Amino acid sequence: MRSILVVGLLVGSVFSQLSFAETVYIRDTIYVPLRGGQSSEHRILHKGIASGTALELLEVNDDTGFSQVRTASGMQGWIQSQYLVKTPIAKVRLEQAEEELADLNQQHEKMRATIDILENQTAIATSDTTTLTLENSQLKTELAEIKEIAADELFIKTRNAELMSEQDNLYLQINQMADEVNELQNASAQDWFLRGAGTIIIGLLFGFLISRRIYFNKTSSWS
Repeated sequence: MRSILVVGLLVGSVFSQLSFAETVYIRDTIYVPLRGGQSSEHRILHKGIASGTALELLEVNDDTGFSQVRTASGMQGWIQSQYLVKTPIAKVRLEQAEEELADLNQQHEKMRATIDILENQTAIATSDTTTLTLENSQLKTELAEIKEIAADELFIKTRNAELMSEQDNLYLQINQMADEVNELQNASAQDWFLRGAGTIIIGLLFGFLISRRIYFNKTSSWS
């Protein structure tokens, strides 16, 4: 024998002849012949099934030490039960482990790519959060300024209303003072009129008295 072979048996299918069909494997050996009957004298249907080949177990005969199996291609025959095991040989397990490792590596790469994408999205989200925080701070500052301006505007409006009220009062006082001035001016004009008239009257009286006195003096001298 050139190398160690193990033939595995597939899980029973719907076409299995026995209800207990299960998967078994040929033990470590080179090749195991598949025969047409349950003895080494029966015709060989397959010269040698390589180790690790999975076969479907159809029947087990403990008396003859043979088991009936079916290959993946559908060939059916008998093989010595001593070459069959229910677990894969080390080589098959190694291959399976390597396949699983390759799958895990592939999954790891996918997970790594997903993590990178998530990290990038997290970085973008963090940057966006920082930007939004800054914008929020700016908006708060602007809002405070607007509130201050609004408060100043309210103060200005209130103060303007007060000034308008004061202006109206001043206009009223000015009008009252203007009326008083007009009254005073009228009174002063009357006073000046009366004073002028009195002066004229006094002058006339004084002239009359003087002329009369002169007249009487002349009359006296004529007598």
